[in-house]
Amino acid sequence: MSQILDTLYWLLLLGLVLFVVMALASPLEALRWWSGWSRRQVSLPPPEGEARATSDATHFIVYLTAIGGISASDISRREQGFLDLLRAEVPQAKIIHDVYPFSVTNNPLNGERQLAWLWQRLHDSRMKRRNSYLAALIFVRNLLQVAVSGDPRYGPIYNVGVARELAMSLLRHGYRPGSGKPITVMGWSGGGQIAAGVVPYLHYVLEAPVYVVSIGGVITDEPGVAYVEQLLHLQGSRDRFPSIGVILYPGRWPFLRRSAWNQARHDGRIITIDPGPFRHTGRGDYFDHKHTLPDGSSHARRTAVLIGEFIRQQAVKPEAPAV
Repeated sequence: MSQILDTLYWLLLLGLVLFVVMALASPLEALRWWSGWSRRQVSLPPPEGEARATSDATHFIVYLTAIGGISASDISRREQGFLDLLRAEVPQAKIIHDVYPFSVTNNPLNGERQLAWLWQRLHDSRMKRRNSYLAALIFVRNLLQVAVSGDPRYGPIYNVGVARELAMSLLRHGYRPGSGKPITVMGWSGGGQIAAGVVPYLHYVLEAPVYVVSIGGVITDEPGVAYVEQLLHLQGSRDRFPSIGVILYPGRWPFLRRSAWNQARHDGRIITIDPGPFRHTGRGDYFDHKHTLPDGSSHARRTAVLIGEFIRQQAVKPEAPAV
């Protein structure tokens, strides 16, 4: 018995040391990029002609995946199914999901990295065996990037990097700065925090009204909320994870009325909806196509309908006249 306890002790100690090392290293990617030391190049804007040959979409939606993702293109079938339902709800909108929110240079974990092989192997292991404990390193690594986004010291650097990638993506897909067309940044789980963090930079660079949709988002007392037109926060009655942001970050505490979050709530710019008995992830979550509500609609369809209603209410602001 004592041998088992000793083994557990050393495993816990090893896990704690690994977590501390990962936490200390988590801001380094953003700092290297900011200092110009990163070999990874940021995405290039499209050629001038292509950027101005805009699509006729009246709304642009950027989807940011959750902390379990290793790349923007490798989203789960359930997420893809949800996005297909959302396209049916808002056919006039263009939905984009080619930016990986847990990298300031849009570099996926299986991309241009020395440990890309390890992240890919962990991901493959998770896909084959749901109880792959080592695959939890993906969640830990990305969760720490969410913490960097919400950190008052490193957050502005991190968020401006991701915002740059989002802006380049929007230009590639035909967004015209100053057109007044609404942009909605939609994030699931930790992606919700990053969606809120990029708002001021997208607003100024693209001269656009920026909205945020948080799908079970864990959001800090992010100052970027002060620049959001409106924020829709979906939180199922069985989802407790978003409460982490409320507990850990003082700006979310209701008695601190001058915080950006509470000011936005007071102004009616934050809308919180309980879509039903949804869990944070897994069976019964926001993207579940099998679990149904009393009216017969699936969880995924309910999520798509609520977000579709929110997006349809957003009017295009007139373009400012040229001076």
